[in-house]
Amino acid sequence: MIKKYAYAFISFGLLTCSLQAAQAQFQTSLYEANEQQTIFLVDALKRITQEWNTRFVYESSLVREVKVTYNWRDLRKSNAENVLQAILTPKGLVPVNIGDNYFSIIKLERNNSPQHSTVSNVSLLIPADTIPIAPAAIKSSSGAITGRVTEKSSGRPVIAASVSVPELGLFTVTDTTGTFYFKEIPLGKVRVTIQSLNTVPSETTVIVNTPQVYKLSLELDKQALALKEVQVVASESRAGSATASHISQTAIEHLQATSLADVMQLLPGALAKNPDMSKVNRFAIRQISPDNMGSLGTAVILNGAPLSNNANLQSLNTAKSGALAGFETSSGGGTDLRQVSADNIESIEVIRGVPSVEYGDLTSGAILVKTKAGPTPYHLKARINPTLTQMWLGKGFALGEKYGSLNLDVDYTKSYSDQRYDYNAFNRVTINALHSKKFFKNQPLFATTGFTFATNLDNQKQDPDDYAQKIVRRSKDMAFRFNTSGKWSLQRKFARMLNYTLSLNYSVQDGFYQKQIGGGITPLINSMKDTTMYSSYLQSEYLSKYWINGRPMNAFAKVTNSFFGKTGVFKHRVLMGAEWKMDANFGDGKTFDLNLPPAIGSDGSVTRPRPFKDIPALQQLSAYAEDRITANFLQRQLTIQAGLRYDQVSKTGGVLSPRVNLAYPLMPKLYLRAGVGITAKSPSLLYLYPENAYFDYINLNSYSDDPSKRVMIATTKVYQPANEQLKMAVNNKKEIGFDWQFADNKRLTITAYHEKLKNGYSFLTTFNSINVMPLQLYKVVNNGGQQSVETGAVINRMPAYDMPVNDALNTNKGVEFDLDLGRFEALRTSFVFNGAYMNSQSISTNYYILKGNPYRAGEVEPDRVGVYAPGRGKEDEQFSTTLRMIHHIPQLRFVITLSAQTLWVSKNKYLNYDSLAVGYISRTDGSINWLSEDERMLLSRKNLADREIILPISPANYITESWKPLWLFNMRLTKEIGKNIGFSFYANNVFMSNPLERSTRNPTTYDRRNQRLFFGTEINVKF
Repeated sequence: MIKKYAYAFISFGLLTCSLQAAQAQFQTSLYEANEQQTIFLVDALKRITQEWNTRFVYESSLVREVKVTYNWRDLRKSNAENVLQAILTPKGLVPVNIGDNYFSIIKLERNNSPQHSTVSNVSLLIPADTIPIAPAAIKSSSGAITGRVTEKSSGRPVIAASVSVPELGLFTVTDTTGTFYFKEIPLGKVRVTIQSLNTVPSETTVIVNTPQVYKLSLELDKQALALKEVQVVASESRAGSATASHISQTAIEHLQATSLADVMQLLPGALAKNPDMSKVNRFAIRQISPDNMGSLGTAVILNGAPLSNNANLQSLNTAKSGALAGFETSSGGGTDLRQVSADNIESIEVIRGVPSVEYGDLTSGAILVKTKAGPTPYHLKARINPTLTQMWLGKGFALGEKYGSLNLDVDYTKSYSDQRYDYNAFNRVTINALHSKKFFKNQPLFATTGFTFATNLDNQKQDPDDYAQKIVRRSKDMAFRFNTSGKWSLQRKFARMLNYTLSLNYSVQDGFYQKQIGGGITPLINSMKDTTMYSSYLQSEYLSKYWINGRPMNAFAKVTNSFFGKTGVFKHRVLMGAEWKMDANFGDGKTFDLNLPPAIGSDGSVTRPRPFKDIPALQQLSAYAEDRITANFLQRQLTIQAGLRYDQVSKTGGVLSPRVNLAYPLMPKLYLRAGVGITAKSPSLLYLYPENAYFDYINLNSYSDDPSKRVMIATTKVYQPANEQLKMAVNNKKEIGFDWQFADNKRLTITAYHEKLKNGYSFLTTFNSINVMPLQLYKVVNNGGQQSVETGAVINRMPAYDMPVNDALNTNKGVEFDLDLGRFEALRTSFVFNGAYMNSQSISTNYYILKGNPYRAGEVEPDRVGVYAPGRGKEDEQFSTTLRMIHHIPQLRFVITLSAQTLWVSKNKYLNYDSLAVGYISRTDGSINWLSEDERMLLSRKNLADREIILPISPANYITESWKPLWLFNMRLTKEIGKNIGFSFYANNVFMSNPLERSTRNPTTYDRRNQRLFFGTEINVKF
């Protein structure tokens, strides 16, 4: 029944929109029925634009009050250039084709040499006296670019628009009149990009061939579905820079993302998933199944400042359970993307390739997030789906030229893991304030200062049916973030642009776990050092509760200087800078009632309280330099971006990270790209300062019904698992690809990559963390009714614990592609086809040591502890594609995206899982004994003693799990009702395709595949 309604809804919506579009098209084309007539040239250009989507560059005085004559009924029978020739030539004007459907209109004069410039969404020129340029700005070897930015619809100036020249690293913002200028632009071709909040980004290419002032008048379209083109998918970066995906505000809104995690599905090879706020949302770039190391190496940079997770210590016991805590936490990994609301984001750049040396403390890549800055109307959003309710309100206040602008927004989100139960919920409240202002006139400084309060609460109350364990989990993360950054145009020879960022983050992390514990008769001992002592008895059954309270603080400071110059035939854009980073935790740490401790391990391992405030801070000091070199090679421009970064980290030392990206056009519009480099990530405090390993062993347990006769003697042994040899994790990144622009507006990018991460972090039992400890046993002797304690036998115990190691070796390789076919006017539809083949391999380079069960009855330790060959791990393989069909009807302010995601290949297998040990550790003396291949082949589970060094691995683990191709169809719809109201709807798995498929690894089990049917809606109002 639901399928029928889904089909009906989609069909009816498309049919209705198509009919309304046809009606609108009919109304807008009535003018074609007119006979030949004389009209103003400005109106004629508008008609030509409507017919062929042309753009014009002209001096306003040339077309003012000019009338032209043409038979407009025959307009479609010709083309734009012929019509322009016909109507302009009689008026002494001539059209000059300067690009794809772009024309410059100039006066027809002998020896006319028009200015060479290629302009997008631009009308040129403005009077010189409206934008003053000092005479010193014009030198014999350079020019100057000045301009004014206005809204196309209203003509009002666009205030605080970001204007940049990427090739030169120049940046400025427009003033209250929409004016900007750049001085000392070297001769040659440069791009000028313009971006402002709630407007469509624009780009202009200017050829500076003479030392003069180049004056531009730039018109920006407001972001609206009434525009002919809207960007609702990710776009790929240009050749010559790091491989990256750019995601605009329009794409984020159309996706109806609730957090940063939802946006990542727009990347090539990423799979669409239903939003799930009930657990930590990790993300790792170019890794199929994100693990702790992959997410830790993915940097999230918000307004220039990193969201560091290095001081997160929310773990129960690193010696036994690694980074696990019993509640939701991203300890040991990267940033939890649930914590970043998507509604306040202006743009996102995801760097997948070799990043600039400006970005450090990462291995996988970086997610650069820019939040909204500048005047905006009040904007209210209400979003609901089966598991989530969200409200968001934002406003950008224009405070005038003296005080700049202030952006404020608040977000409230409540989510349930299952709408049928209310005991497992996630709550998020975020409040942002961002002030931006332009200072100084001759050397402008654009500064932003922001403050964020964010609280995230995972709260799993006790299940009403859970009478036995009484489990309760709760995790609160309350963050206070302050950051200030600026871009200062100093206009000095070796200091053209000075960028700085300062940030200070302080978080309140409170975790709680409760569980009913029942067991045997065990000692109650709370010693924090090696000791043997009389002990009381722990309750046989009790309700254990523990709290983990962290107070991480992260400080960050960064300054970058950039300038440009020329040496011979080489042009340089130089970037150099330094940064300092500090991570500390001032929390009380792990606490609990000492009489009601967490569960005791069967091997004697126990948990003790631990304060975090005693842990030293992690400090990093970095310096970097980079040169972007351009030169003509074989009559084409070669671009090389080469840099070097050095990171010095407390306790682990330093590492050099060279990085190179290059681009070269093999032919017009076909670019070859390549990149190679090293990225490095410091270990977090969790790995640098693991907590001590505690073991409580029973020397004597004489339990009696008479409490006065009970005797318990126990020994506590403490080990320090810190690894003083821990190194920085290093990733070697390589990639090669090409960009091809063809058929005017179509683009294909293909990138092949290979990444090998060494020295990744994990917790593992090593030869240094398993010991032989002689334990003195005691016995109770009764002499004449008197009870006394005497020494007994001595046995060897083998305490084993995990310690931080550099054993993770991750290899990611694959091919990504993105094909943008542009818009087909006849269908009003754009087609974007992307995907990736990915192979992710993760193995451990250390020996695998596992203490099994003793084969002799009554023994507490095995005689031999198995040592297994290194190289154990897993390999995932995936090939997926996504076809997005974007149907857009500007007249109706309506866009619908239908996506067909195909998972062609999905495989995973275990690597090097050998059940036979290659050696063993003797309980007798702790010696390591290696087995020959013949000795290994003689091992048999029929021999009870051999079972201690033979792993019980199922034969199914040697089978590769391989799934059949799987299709997923999703839909997203956005409709603007007028200029101030919008409605959105989405549905995942609209055809409810959830095939039941038999596992190839375990043929007796079946899996229900695909995301379940999921839908949501949103209403937004601007006022």
